[in-house]
Amino acid sequence: MSRVLVTGINSPLGQAVGRKLQAEGHSVVGTVRSSKIAMQGLPANDLVALDLEDKYSFTNIVGNFHGLVHIASSNTQDTEESLLSIALGTLYLRNRINQLGIPRLIHLSSMSVYGTPSAEIVDENTCFQHSTTWGATKWAAERIIDNERSSLEAVSIRSPAIAGPHANRHFLAKILIGMKKRIESISVSNPEHLFNNIIHENVIADFIHLLLESDSLPKYRAVPIGSSDPMPLHQIIDLLAKATDYQGQVKWVEPKTPPFRIDSTGAIELGYKPITTLETINRWMHDANL
Repeated sequence: MSRVLVTGINSPLGQAVGRKLQAEGHSVVGTVRSSKIAMQGLPANDLVALDLEDKYSFTNIVGNFHGLVHIASSNTQDTEESLLSIALGTLYLRNRINQLGIPRLIHLSSMSVYGTPSAEIVDENTCFQHSTTWGATKWAAERIIDNERSSLEAVSIRSPAIAGPHANRHFLAKILIGMKKRIESISVSNPEHLFNNIIHENVIADFIHLLLESDSLPKYRAVPIGSSDPMPLHQIIDLLAKATDYQGQVKWVEPKTPPFRIDSTGAIELGYKPITTLETINRWMHDANL
């Protein structure tokens, strides 16, 4: 039984990854910010206290590991906290990886590294136009990992919105929450845009497991992932409204930024198996008991 370290095991995605790895026979060591967090209910064989902003806490990671999955992150827009937890936290983690000789790293990055792209279709080679501190620090974390390509096999997964039972941050999740609360009106843009910028947490977990077990992982690659078969956004909104029996008004307003969809070709070359956008939405609605 191989050991795999998963940072941020108590996050929704961390738990999905932990469940997948345990189901495949791995021993999961999960990190949590505080040692006071109870292990009960978390998909981990052991827990380690790890504060990404405290470089001394990384010495809590000990032993041999088959690989490391780095999910823990900060979602704040505060510049200092983003630099500490995302950029410097990744630097401290990389240093500990080197000390322990961990051979493989799977890093959860974000589509936000692209900023506000002008391209209609975004792939791994699309130019960056940084627009947020969080996205820029996620990109900095990618560069920190890339600098170790001589001694480490690593992949950064540029994730879009994540669907799952606890999704609450991306714009579709906020729309769904608003519909369930029966708010009077919902505002959304780009009704005809072909949308695939969402992925189910279990699909990411499957991809991460595949990467950990791959016989031919690259020294470093950063790839975006999305669902296949994009759908017009108005059809997705209709599905959410039908699932929640929403009777309020959907207002289609002018967009603040141009829309784009995701080309997952690079990830597919690494073994990623996307599901359709429709199946992603249906799984999400099943998660939400709708």
